[in-house]
Order: sequence, then structure tokens, then C-alpha cells
Amino acid sequence: MDFPFKIGLKLYSTNTSLIPEALLIKNKFFNYVELYVIPGSYEKTISAWKEFAVPFVIHAPHSFHGVNLARFDSKAKNIQHLQEVQRFADELNADIIVVHGGNNGDINETIEELLIINDARIVIENKPKIGTLDELCIGWSPQEFNEFREAGVLNGIALDFTHAVCAARAANTDQWELIQSLMAFKPKIFHLSDTDSSSHKDMHLNLGKGSLNLQKFFSFVSLDSLVTIETPRKNAETLSEFVTDIEYIQRLSSKARIELG
Repeated sequence: MDFPFKIGLKLYSTNTSLIPEALLIKNKFFNYVELYVIPGSYEKTISAWKEFAVPFVIHAPHSFHGVNLARFDSKAKNIQHLQEVQRFADELNADIIVVHGGNNGDINETIEELLIINDARIVIENKPKIGTLDELCIGWSPQEFNEFREAGVLNGIALDFTHAVCAARAANTDQWELIQSLMAFKPKIFHLSDTDSSSHKDMHLNLGKGSLNLQKFFSFVSLDSLVTIETPRKNAETLSEFVTDIEYIQRLSSKARIELG
């Protein structure tokens, strides 16, 4: 791969059937796997992932799978699921666990639950201000990340460029200023997808299928940074669409080198 940063393949913990195909393309198309943990999947899948000899980042389940750190009424379930996430991270030697701050709740509850978990591997992902189901997200603004830091639960940030664009649109602020403000928290990992830049809703489109300035995003990514490609696969049984996304980045990278002379 001819990139100055490391590319991550996003998979669900239940996607063990994709491991053979991933093994075939790993040297050319990705450097690590960001594994999203489906609750209750540890016992059935961990042995397969342990045999997959690649570096791992772990992504905790979010509200779509019953984990909402901002809600007290979900606390017991949240802690249980995050303990499973920690087991994945332990067994796969992952030093980054990505979590969402929750939604339709209280940032103080998010802080309290992160204090209970107390895991230095946890980084908090920035969110859109308004979610796809019109939920109000926790962790979209620099002010909230300051609260996380002051409370002692901010071990790092996962900077999702598309989420930042959507948040800026909803807050009627400049997207590049928001991204620059979030960069001050020294991201440990980045997420990349495409979307309609005129919308405050995150569409998670394949690269080149939206209207984002992807090349400008790359200017924020330093040498050897981790960049996970968070794009959809209409055919869940193959990685061909992921390969197409990486080839799109390769063309962007080649074009940038030509323009720079």
C-alpha cells in the first residue's frame, strides 16, 4: 500500500466467514482490523479472531446494539457489554477501544460509567450532533471533550471526519474549524467515510459517493496514523466494496502527488 498512514478494515465480531478473504488481501489493502463487538459473540468467535494474525483495534457496541453510556437505566447492561469488549481487547492484544458517548441522556452519566470501567485503552469517538434517528448525541463538541478531559476519562479521541462535518452542519458552524478544534485532543485513530456535506445526517457512504473533500481530510492525518474505512458493504459476504474504496483512495493519492509535481 502506497499510503503515509495505516488503513483499517472495519469488521463485526460475527464476520468470521470473511477472515479467509481478508487474509488474501491484507498485505495490499489494509494494515489492521477494527473489530466492532456484537454483544454476546465472544465465546463463539474469539478463537477464530485469535488465529487471524493482524493488529486489532476494538470498537465497543453502541446504541444500535443496546449500549448507551449516557443513560442510567442502561448502566448494568452497558457495564456487562463493555466487560465483554475488554475480553476481546485482552485476547487480541488491542491497545485501543473505541466507544461512543451515548445519546438522549446525560454526559455526567457517560463520565460516571467510564470511571467505573476505568480502562486506559478507551478512546471516545466524536459524534454528529443529531443522529440518524434524530437522537441527541453526546460527544460532538470540543466543549464536551473538555468535560471528559477534566473528569479524567479522556485517554484519547477517535476522530470521525464525517461525524464532524455533520455536527458542524447541525450547529451551523464551520466544519474545518470544528475538526481543527477536535485535533487539539490528539486523536489516536481516525474514521473515514463519505456523505452528503449539505446534510446533518451521517449517511456513511462509500468513498466518492458523497460530496466530502476527502483529500483535505488527509491533511489532518499524520505519518503512520490509523485510518479506519467505515463504509458500507451491500454484499455482506464479500470485501469487494472495501477494495473499491481503497482503490479510490489510491487514485486520490496519485492525483495529489501529480498536482504537487
